Amino acid sequence: MGLSRRSLGLAGAAGCLLCASRALRAAVLPTSLEPLFEGNYRPVDTDERGLWHACELLEEDLAASPLVLHAPDLSDYTREILGRLIGKRAEEIRIYMVRDPSFNASMAPNGMMIVHSGLLSRVNDEAQYANILGHESGHYLRKHSVDRWRSVRTRTAIGAFLSAGANAAAGFAAMQGAYSQNWINLANSINQVLILSLFSFSRAQEREADAYGIGALFQAGYTPRAAAQVWSQLIDERKASAAQRDKRYRDSSTSAISTHPPSAERMHDLTETARALEAGAVDRAFSEERERWQKIITPYLPSLLDEQVKLNDPGASLYLIESHARSGWTGLLRFYEGEVYRLRDGPDDADRATAAYTAAVELHDAPAEAWRALGYARIKAGELDAGRRALETYLQAKPDARDAALVRLSLTER
Repeated sequence: MGLSRRSLGLAGAAGCLLCASRALRAAVLPTSLEPLFEGNYRPVDTDERGLWHACELLEEDLAASPLVLHAPDLSDYTREILGRLIGKRAEEIRIYMVRDPSFNASMAPNGMMIVHSGLLSRVNDEAQYANILGHESGHYLRKHSVDRWRSVRTRTAIGAFLSAGANAAAGFAAMQGAYSQNWINLANSINQVLILSLFSFSRAQEREADAYGIGALFQAGYTPRAAAQVWSQLIDERKASAAQRDKRYRDSSTSAISTHPPSAERMHDLTETARALEAGAVDRAFSEERERWQKIITPYLPSLLDEQVKLNDPGASLYLIESHARSGWTGLLRFYEGEVYRLRDGPDDADRATAAYTAAVELHDAPAEAWRALGYARIKAGELDAGRRALETYLQAKPDARDAALVRLSLTER
């Protein structure tokens, strides 16, 4: 599922560029696929050893990168889920949480797993997260990267992938913005063929990874419906983003250059597969583990929402905030709702932002920054006394804030 941002051009149309599809013929996927190697595997042929060497160089650079989010609890939680999905092989996996707001996870053939922060902000429960991990495990255990490594080593194949990837990246960067720095750049600096082999899979390989993932999900006791839910949510998010920009929503995966199955087709296949699995297990109970997911992700939600909102993609950001709010509005969600309106700065957005900030501070868990935002919004609207009181409340709640001196200065000037 390897997706990046600016440098995804070199990864082809890999990852999760998702949208709607043309006429569909749903199929039940084969869910009894077996791993192609045993535990503690080491490469034996020249091609695979070369790929592993490139991955090891990448991992050395990635481990030292400031993009890595050092979150032992998240890593341990992820490994626990992997254990449910792939058994003892999970002990061999090295997990890296990476600050990148795009929806993605990827797994290298040497056992390096990379999870983007944007994935964490988009899944709604543990079952959905497990589905993504199972999909990536499918790529890993079915040795898809090795197959791609061999297939892109000719100059003709590389040129074709680079050309396709440049087009895909241009559209994705325009849609979501791009970070000036990305861990994919590290891989590209090591070996462009590595990028192509790790993050550009054939449609058949993507379907096989889907099949492996939903099969592992089912065997682990998670609801198999979670697999289709992930794609449905991403389709809705992309639609919201396109609508906000007055753009026609298009499914990039239906392009001739895309390596991914069409998104709606993929969702329908997974839906039919889930139905088939559940029909054959009427006496089994399946779980979503929503509460466990919320408990682990809540401490990270402020930074996850912050990086998303700063992309200045208001349609996608509002969709994600409202998705989180289905479990109940919080002060944090209202604050970031206000931030989306403030940054969008369209007609009546100032009033919308003020209303969101006001709703935020009325909730017990509002971040102190909501008072600061409300204060400046009130002052901008000419409500000087109300604005000053809000800024003073902010300083009382956070007297050692990095901008405390600037806020105090603004109070003396008014």
